[in-house]
Amino acid sequence: MNPKRFWGRDITTALRAVRESLGRDALIIETKTIADGNGGGIEIMALSDKQAVQEPVAPAISAPPPSRNAPIEEVRDEIAALRSMLCWLAPKLQRNDVLKSLVGHGVSPEIMARISDAMREGDGTDDREKLYHAMKRLIPSGGQIPDAVDRLALIGPTGVGKSTSMIKLTVFENQRIDRRIGWVNTEQRTLAGGDPLALYAGILGVRYETAENSKDLRRALEHLIDCDLILIDTPGVSPRDEQGMKELRQLLHGIPDLRRALLCSATTNHAEMADWVQTYGRIGLSSLFFTKLDECRHFGPVINTAIGTGYPLSYFTLGQNMAGDLEIAKAEVLTSLLITGGDLHA
Repeated sequence: MNPKRFWGRDITTALRAVRESLGRDALIIETKTIADGNGGGIEIMALSDKQAVQEPVAPAISAPPPSRNAPIEEVRDEIAALRSMLCWLAPKLQRNDVLKSLVGHGVSPEIMARISDAMREGDGTDDREKLYHAMKRLIPSGGQIPDAVDRLALIGPTGVGKSTSMIKLTVFENQRIDRRIGWVNTEQRTLAGGDPLALYAGILGVRYETAENSKDLRRALEHLIDCDLILIDTPGVSPRDEQGMKELRQLLHGIPDLRRALLCSATTNHAEMADWVQTYGRIGLSSLFFTKLDECRHFGPVINTAIGTGYPLSYFTLGQNMAGDLEIAKAEVLTSLLITGGDLHA
């Protein structure tokens, strides 16, 4: 084997150099911290996956019969390999309970490396405080509704809780500041099924309009022009539904001063979330809004998406109650959930 050496000022830079040279599937052999007069850095020894596969292996004299649990053993080996790699990527991981918790939550190696670097470089008297400062530094925030006049469309796949979140947002904003709020419902399935949003609008004293297309939406917004805040409920569309995505784009296209919040269920895996953000990003996104955190026990996908996409976070929903179970998305909320294992009352 002819392993190559890569160097970087931090683990993220060194790992990026490995991937750029050898590809994402490179085999990391050794990682160590190098001290020098310029502040030191990280050195990684790695092989390309082709080198690892092509290396000749001596034939075995005999092999035991395959076990019926071989697939399970393979999965265990893969998990062990991943944990081993994370030990290289995150310095002092084996002695750090906070970083171990991130591994347990399913935080990706790349995001783990960024958190580890931020913890090492940031403030804090203990690991938990360092984690909080690292999360605050890495997670974009500020996507919540401002005190000024605002128009916000809630978009996302079916089942992420757009209508429920619109009700929670209205209760939250009514408690936070005195303002006139209007709703526009563009979800045809609810309109055809009795329209429960109209009932809630009456209970909450909210101005209410419906719209079936872009022309209707513009008309509805004109009717609500004296409202300080307008919330728009949109049809649930799968990112794989090209026609549905096209219709949603046409519905919202050209609406002035319209922000768009993508709602993501915290129970969704990271690959699906990444697909949602990429696909809905073509329509235009202003912020990410994570729902159903109360139904989740592993927050890795939320952390990976929050740090990896760069979109500011706006809100979290943390329960079924219409009042009180919505919070502005802040680093301390995610840090608390990570440390307590999802215990909302800890």
